[in-house]
Amino acid sequence: IWVYIENQKKKALYLLFLSPYSEDFESGFGTWTTANTGTGSYPGWYRDSGGTPSSMTGPSSGANGSTWYMFIETSGTGGPYTLTSECLDIGTLSAPALRFSYHMYGESMGTLDVSVNGTSVWSLSGDQGNAWIQAQVDLSAYVGNDIIIVFTGSRGTSFTGDMALDNIEVNEMLSLGCT
Repeated sequence: IWVYIENQKKKALYLLFLSPYSEDFESGFGTWTTANTGTGSYPGWYRDSGGTPSSMTGPSSGANGSTWYMFIETSGTGGPYTLTSECLDIGTLSAPALRFSYHMYGESMGTLDVSVNGTSVWSLSGDQGNAWIQAQVDLSAYVGNDIIIVFTGSRGTSFTGDMALDNIEVNEMLSLGCT
């Protein structure tokens, strides 16, 4: 479904995707777009497999044993870098949630921020260990609205800050961990 959105900041034509929605990057970049919203020569998030170019940072494979993932390269200066979804219709979900896997391993890890329709809903900084971790964000505040999700990766102070994302999903809220 194509939808035209106009507000004070911009006018745009978006492709509207109905939920549930998922992207694991195994077949490509999907419908996501990336940008360097600051300085530096890196264009944004990269699709990768088999480990990032720098040692002692980044994943060696995708989440849950998959091959592909998205990451930001932090060997040079620059950023922040955005990874932006298409417009998502969450109207079919009664308890909508965003789930994703992140990998934030490295001595000089920066910050990963998630925003929905321009509002920050989740943020994490620093080394989280050499593991994929699943996060879930409650999207019930957006029921009745279409959403655009933006992941923003900001580098730390050195090359050991390659953060990664995988298995992005918008679906019903799940009970994670002990209840």
